[in-house]
Amino acid sequence: MNRGAQILIGILSIVLSLAAGLYGRNTYLKEVSTYQVPIPVQAIPSYTVLTPELFQMREMPRAMETLPYFQTVEEMVGLISTSPIPADLPIAKTNAVSASLFRLADANFEVVSIPVKPVSAVGGQVQIGQRVNLYQLIEERPEGGKPISSSPEFTVEMIAGSVLVVDVRNSQGAQAGPSNRQGNQTVDDNEPAEQVQILTLALLPESVQSVLDAVAKAEKQGGLLWTTLARP
Repeated sequence: MNRGAQILIGILSIVLSLAAGLYGRNTYLKEVSTYQVPIPVQAIPSYTVLTPELFQMREMPRAMETLPYFQTVEEMVGLISTSPIPADLPIAKTNAVSASLFRLADANFEVVSIPVKPVSAVGGQVQIGQRVNLYQLIEERPEGGKPISSSPEFTVEMIAGSVLVVDVRNSQGAQAGPSNRQGNQTVDDNEPAEQVQILTLALLPESVQSVLDAVAKAEKQGGLLWTTLARP
């Protein structure tokens, strides 16, 4: 064998050795080396808003880097747990989502459903994503309970303003409103949209009492709850 062939074989041997070494190193790093992953300090109940103090970092095999687990604390902050999350284990991305996906509204709001009548709720044509004002109309009566005159006067009071609508239903609980009709390709254009009779609202906690009081008065004391579309 001439000297040139020996040199070529030597070079090829070196290249193959280097390639095998790099492959072995990468395989080792992938299977054996570790990196830090957030895990719960203790078990987290379902329906919990996630905050940084709920987690600590722990070494895990680097192979988990490509799996559907949360990799940093920052990407979990503000999410809400959809099921109980056990302690000391990585958190699957299916176990926490944004609050608006899980409960229709941001975690700062209470989600409340109220009955409405189409005639006093924009003809029953309220849509998800719109904002409404809620007014309470109460007939003025003396302590005896009888009307003051044949032409009674009413007190009008706004009880909640610019409230976000997160869901609309008819009296049977089926989806209603113009947007639902437009999404149904089989509906006749001449057929009216299903009127909204149940409004689901995202209310600030301090507004819930007054809204529910108004609903109770409308049902039991002859008051009237009126819904208008708020100005943009």
